[in-house]
Amino acid sequence: MNVILAIDGGGSRTRCIAFDESGGTLGAGESGPANHLLVDRSTVAASIQNAIGAALEAANKTPDKVSLVAAGLAGVDYDGSGKAEMRELFQDLGYASTLIEGDMVMAHAGALAGKPGVLALAGTGSSVLGIGPKGDRVKVGGWGPLYGDEGSAYRIGQAALRVAARDFDGRGPKTGLTQAIIDELGLSSFRGSVEAIYVKSLEPREIAKLSKTANEIAETGDEVAAKILESAGSELAECVAAAVVQLGGSERMKVSYEGSVITSCKLMRDSFCKYLASRLPSVTVVAPQFSPVVGAYLLGRAKLGLDNDDRIQAKLTEAGLNN
Repeated sequence: MNVILAIDGGGSRTRCIAFDESGGTLGAGESGPANHLLVDRSTVAASIQNAIGAALEAANKTPDKVSLVAAGLAGVDYDGSGKAEMRELFQDLGYASTLIEGDMVMAHAGALAGKPGVLALAGTGSSVLGIGPKGDRVKVGGWGPLYGDEGSAYRIGQAALRVAARDFDGRGPKTGLTQAIIDELGLSSFRGSVEAIYVKSLEPREIAKLSKTANEIAETGDEVAAKILESAGSELAECVAAAVVQLGGSERMKVSYEGSVITSCKLMRDSFCKYLASRLPSVTVVAPQFSPVVGAYLLGRAKLGLDNDDRIQAKLTEAGLNN
């Protein structure tokens, strides 16, 4: 039986799973970054080759047994931008039969098990991808930290810093976030946040980590922190609602979510669901069913003309590959 290689290539990690055509997992491998917009081509090639090599070795298979490589890559956009360059890279590695998509497309396929609907992705940044019944795609958000990233960990971290500054100055409500941020950043006083952020140039991912701090303080009953997370959920849901409308506003449309901040923060997720229930009561919010790498496998199966029926999904679930 031939092998389908499913790849989830991100900005820091590349994951590859070797599947057979009946839904069985044969082996897996991991390596480094695979975003060609952030690292050079040789690094991307090495990451992909190493992840594939480890998966095939674990599966006791050789490259000639691979019928298709289905890859979701961070450097490829939802509309296919960047796809040609990466297809050429796989060909250079010896894999002519490929399905290349953006990582968000694969995440959508995983969360919604290959079905139409809308996915809200909220990690360090955020964006929303909707795919209609006929395959039409719409993207909402994804404008980055300067004028976008609604509902993201970065925006939550920014908001936490703002309310802490207001508390410190005495021009806003008291909140436990102020001391929590001091502790998290290793400061002697909140005044030291100026040097940490502007002089030492705190990276966006480090500011995004403050979303976890905000969640922890909100769970203690801090109303200021809770409001930040509730607003983040509503802002992200607003993007989802725009995508639903652009796709025709189907009454039976499903919505799912993915990403570290929304999956780990119940308060934000509840606010997200509450907003959609009030704005679009006919839309159904479902928990993500599979991970992005499984989404790559499902789209790979579809590319080969194989069914993604309940039996296949049950087998993947039994293997512990569901989210």
